[in-house]
Formats: sequence, structure tokens, C-alpha cells
Amino acid sequence: MTDALRPVEQSLIEHVERGELLDLAGDSPVDVESMRSWDESRTIRAWVIRDILRGRLAPDPDPLGLRLRGARIEGRLSLGNVISTVWLELYSCLLDEGMSARDARLAGIALSGCRLEHPTGHVLSACRLTASMLWIDQGTTVEGHTAVAVDLSGARLDELHCEGARFSSDAGTALDLHSAKIEENVRLHNGFEAVGVGAGGAIRLVGTEIGGTLDLDGARLHNDSGPAMNAEGLQTGRNVLLRHGFSATGAGEDGAVDLSAARITGMLNCNGATLRNDSGPALLANEARVDLYVFWNDGFDAHGVGPDGCVSVPGSHFGGWECQNAIMRNPTGPALSAVGLRVDNHVGMEDFRAFGGGEDAVIILNIVEIRGAFSFQPSQLEHLTDPRSRISVDELVYRGIPFGIHASEWLTYLREGTPYYAAQPYQHLAAAHRAAGHDREARRILMEQRRDQIDRGLTGRGERVWARFTGLVLGYGYQPWRALVGLLAVLITGAVLAVALGGTGLVQTRAGAAPTPCPMIDRIAVGLELGAPLLSTPARIRCEATNTGAGQALTITGWVLRLMAWAFATLFIAGFTGAVRKT
Repeated sequence: MTDALRPVEQSLIEHVERGELLDLAGDSPVDVESMRSWDESRTIRAWVIRDILRGRLAPDPDPLGLRLRGARIEGRLSLGNVISTVWLELYSCLLDEGMSARDARLAGIALSGCRLEHPTGHVLSACRLTASMLWIDQGTTVEGHTAVAVDLSGARLDELHCEGARFSSDAGTALDLHSAKIEENVRLHNGFEAVGVGAGGAIRLVGTEIGGTLDLDGARLHNDSGPAMNAEGLQTGRNVLLRHGFSATGAGEDGAVDLSAARITGMLNCNGATLRNDSGPALLANEARVDLYVFWNDGFDAHGVGPDGCVSVPGSHFGGWECQNAIMRNPTGPALSAVGLRVDNHVGMEDFRAFGGGEDAVIILNIVEIRGAFSFQPSQLEHLTDPRSRISVDELVYRGIPFGIHASEWLTYLREGTPYYAAQPYQHLAAAHRAAGHDREARRILMEQRRDQIDRGLTGRGERVWARFTGLVLGYGYQPWRALVGLLAVLITGAVLAVALGGTGLVQTRAGAAPTPCPMIDRIAVGLELGAPLLSTPARIRCEATNTGAGQALTITGWVLRLMAWAFATLFIAGFTGAVRKT
């Protein structure tokens, strides 16, 4: 076998034994066009590399392993089922028939500035590969035409590093990490690009287990017919980073980025990310769990379409949540749908813009439980067709008083910006103010609730008339002192009428003497008695109404005033004791 080796291949073996890099490029160009023109002096046959790793051609390799730069690998580099302790490092190499490492157990692989392609098969097929490190970076391009370009499904790696690499497939997934297990970090960042087609996603992380951080900072993912990032059921021991110019463009109901049922032990940071899907959600994270904070800050920009929402996180559980200086848009549905979301700590929604359409509210926070403080201060919240459908917060609960927004602004949203009447948001807000000692504000909130209920929650005409009447005279049961004001008005009215009409309408009669006008003090006493349900004075015995017009008017007015006085007194007692239904 040694006699069949070419000089350049023999040189490679010697360099491996010495632990040196064989650099065939030097200062010459290493672009794709140059690579295709390399002759036999810069060509290494694939079986030579395989046999070096197996120990057949280099029985005593240096621990630094096989390091080669500027070579064309002739034939498919087939490392399937190979077990080797020799590192493989290829720099600026052309593998025009790709590479296979299925079920191999290798020390590690590094591909930097390389180009891998295959006209009909998987370009890099490494399912169930076991290795300490897979390093594909610095301009490495993998271009495939089959269902998967880079197949790492079921792989077992200590770390995966793909900085600046570009993977693409015009017939399927660019990078498949389905069911893979990586002990430490997965870094697909700093210019990493993946372009794929179909339901599998441009990158597929379904059921992937990552012991450390998943870092896609600055990555660009694209799929015109499915998700850009399909990470359903992903598990990470630390963070998921989609920051610093990360962009994902996808299509379909599974979202541009799908994190449904993901379990993230650290934080999910999407600061500055751009997500777009013109036929479904931009971010789909149904029933996901993030133990620390979720960040959508610093220019986070999401555009989605459809009833599921631009950003959809129903049933998820976050440690905390911040959405600041962000924008979410959906012309045919909610911008944010978070039904059933649970958050353990603070939620800060400030200086964000949200635009929605369709039948649902722009922001849906129904049945959301926030165990910490809640800050809400949007800079723009707009429904394209219905101003009343800006926010839906039925059964939203939070700790303390919402900050960043005044109670009057929050009440405006509840009364004028919700699609339907709901009692719970008012009552929860009132309870928060009452707990803070703001009893007057709590009563005002509950009165606003009753007004909203009358306008949108009551259907019977009689119910509305009675509710508006109790609102006028009792403040819906929260201000029973209004009935006392009415009673006082009746007393004053009675006294004024008695003084005005008593000159000819009230007289004193004594036996054997002509009737005489009642003195002023008696007239006032009679007037007070007319307006007081239980008041009786001697003046009423001394002064009688005459048959004149003034006397008759005073008598009839007295009946009316007495009835009104009884009504106001009864209403006061009913309001004070809570007999009048407040809501």
C-alpha cells in the first residue's frame, strides 16, 4: 500500500508522525475556483486519510493529529464506523464528494474554510457520531441537494462549534441535530448561516439535549417552506442566545422559530433578533419552560401572520420576562398570545409597539399568572380594525400595583381597549390598591367596573335603568353618602317651600280666635318635618294647611317630599349594608 502512495500523500504521513501541518496552499488563493483547479500535487485520496486515522499508514501519529491545508480530497471521505484517537483537522480543503462519519468514534474533527458538496447524497453524514469536538467554522461551506446537508442526528459530542459556517440544502434540512446529545455548548454564531426547505426546518433541534448553552448570536436562518429553526422539545442546561443580529425567516404554522415544549434551564435571550413568517407565527413556544428570564429587548422585531399570534407562548412557564423597545406585528391576528402563561418573577413590558388584526386582541394575557411585579407601558398598541380589541387580560393576576402606567390609563385600557367586559381585571386592580391602603382609588376602580358592566355586560333594559339609578344616588353602592345628600336636599327643599308658601298656606288656630299666620320658626320646623321620615315637631300640631292654593300645594308637595325622604333613607341603608348589588 505504501508503494502506491503519491508523493504528497507520503508527505502527509510524515507530517502526521511529526505533528506538523502540511500546508499545500501557502500564499496562493484558496477560493472555490482555485480549489477546483488543483492538480495531483495538491490532491489527497480519501482512503489515505481514512487509513491514517485507523493507524495503518501512520502507526505512531503525533498527538496533534492529522493537519492539512489547501488540498483537494479525491473521493468521498468515508469514516463510517472508524474508531480513532487521531484528530482530523482540514483547512481550506475541497471535499467535492463530501464526508461520512456515521457511527464513528473519533477524537475530534475540525473543518475550517473548507468546501463540502455532493451531487446526490448527504454532504456531511455523521449520524450517531461520537467525538469530543466537531469544529466547523471560518467560512466552511456545505452545499447539499438531498433531505439533509449536515446530518448529526443522534450524535454524541462534547462540543459543537460552527462559527461563520454556511450550510444549505435545496431539498431539505441544512443542519439536523435531531436527538443529538452535546455535553457542553453548541455555538452556531457570528455569521453562521443555514438555508433549507421543508417542514424539517433549516436547522432541526427536535429532542436535542445540550448540557451548556445554545448560541446563535448573529446567525441567519432561512426557510421558504417551513420553520427556520425547528427546536421542539429542545433541552439545554444553560442559555439559548438569539441575539446581536440573529435573524430567522420561516413559513407555515410551525413558526419561523419553534421552541414548543422546550426546556431551557438558563435564559432565552432574543435581544435585537429579527423573526419573520408571512404565513404563521414568528415565534412559537407553546408549553415551553425557561427557568430564568426571557428577553425580547433592544430592537426585537417579529412579524407573523394568523390567529395563533405573531409571538405565541400559550401554557409556557418563564422565570421572568422583559419586552422593552420591541415591535410585534400581525395583520390578521394577535401580536402576542400568552394564554395560560406563568411567570415566577417580574414582567416588564415597556416602550414596545404591537400591531394586530383579525378577531382577537392585539395583546392576549388571559389566565396569565405573574408572581412578581408587573410593568406595562406600551408606546403604541393598535388594532388595525377595532380600537376596542387592543388588549385582553381576563384572569390576569400579578403582585402589587402595576407600575409604569397610572391607574387611570389602565382603566382606559380595560374600558375602551378590551374586546368584551370582564369583572376580574377590575377587581384584581382594586384589590391591589386596597392592599396598598388606597381605599378611595379602589372604590373608583370598582365604580368604573360597574359603568363598564352597564355598558357592555348587562343585556336587559330594566337592569340598565336600575344600575344607572343606583349609580346616580349610591355610586353603585360604593358611595352611599350620595343618598344622604339627596335626603339633605329634600329637607332643605321642604324648609324652603314651607317658608315660601307658609305665609298664606299655614295658619295657627285657637279656640274663639281668628286664624293667624304661623311664625317663621314654626314654618321652618314644618318644612323639616315634611322632608324627614321619622321627625315630628310640636309646630306641626300648631300649624295647619289652609284651603288656599298655597296650602294645597304645600300639602301635595309634603306627600312627595315625604316619599322621597323615605326612598333616600332606604337607599342609604341598603347601600351602607351592601344590600344593593355593586357588580
